[in-house]
Amino acid sequence: MKSISFLFSAALLLLLTTSPLSGQIIGNSGDGWSIRGSDPIQIFYGEQHVTSYHAGVEEGKPFFYPVIGPTGENMTRHWPMKDGFEDEEQDHIHHRGMWYGLGNVNGLDFWHFSGDEKKKDKTFGSIRHMGMKGVTMSGTDILFKTKSEWLALDGTNRRIMSDEREFRLFYTKEGSLVVDAMIKLIADAGDVTIHDDKEGAWSIRTIPTLRLEGEHAKGHIVNSEGDKDKPAWGKRAKWVDYFGVDRAGNSAGIAIFDHPENLRHPTWWHARHYGLFTANPFGQGNFEKDTEKGAGDYTIKNGDSITFRYRTIFHKGNTEEAGVAKAYDTFIGKK
Repeated sequence: MKSISFLFSAALLLLLTTSPLSGQIIGNSGDGWSIRGSDPIQIFYGEQHVTSYHAGVEEGKPFFYPVIGPTGENMTRHWPMKDGFEDEEQDHIHHRGMWYGLGNVNGLDFWHFSGDEKKKDKTFGSIRHMGMKGVTMSGTDILFKTKSEWLALDGTNRRIMSDEREFRLFYTKEGSLVVDAMIKLIADAGDVTIHDDKEGAWSIRTIPTLRLEGEHAKGHIVNSEGDKDKPAWGKRAKWVDYFGVDRAGNSAGIAIFDHPENLRHPTWWHARHYGLFTANPFGQGNFEKDTEKGAGDYTIKNGDSITFRYRTIFHKGNTEEAGVAKAYDTFIGKK
């Protein structure tokens, strides 16, 4: 399948943090995937809006919202990006679609929202999107790269570290939407210590129907080790699947896979009953009762980096019907 590569000029790299051009098609494979707009950058497959990547300047971190699953329904909570949904709890204002964040990096909080009045005791950081670094697309998939800087919001605006991100989106033959994420954390401004914290790292806040508890809850959690529902919280696993129904009543779910080459694989999971789940290799001291506080600390020495890879699958059906375990084997190249 013929593919098209786009290496954007310096001006185009700034589009994600400037005025929106929502109707403009920036790149189109001519056979499937296309990119439109600026901030947010909108990703389409044919005429279907699949997702948008927001620079998150005001919110403190980049994020994906919405994410349209294979049933045609959005699979992430709308609030706080959009109001008017009576079935949604307006809690945890820092939970925005699908994102990457960390609770304690060199003493700074890159997880919570600095504008949250309930978190005024925190010293915050902000992950600033610096622009697109290239796009490749075809009729079958789209891959785009970005760069971010992690800045201190303590009056100095100093850079703590930077990251390079790579996202690949495609559909499986069964119709599942797959988002592959590669995030490289780079210590280019001194040593970086990611402290043991339950908050982080690759994360999703789901629609309310995938919750385990609440008026609209019809969901369940299962992981690769057989832990189910609330007992899955804080456990190590290769993957976790949230499944239930979407807002239209269709059977659907979301699975996140931890790559075997990731630090401390299989990772711990901050998988909560209210619709948050996140793969967190830095929370050992919070998740394991018999482990001392700080066991999850990790330092990236100045000039070094560490890379994480995750696969997120938005699927139809429950865990078994979607073949999540087999899909994980495919992800790691196991036959």
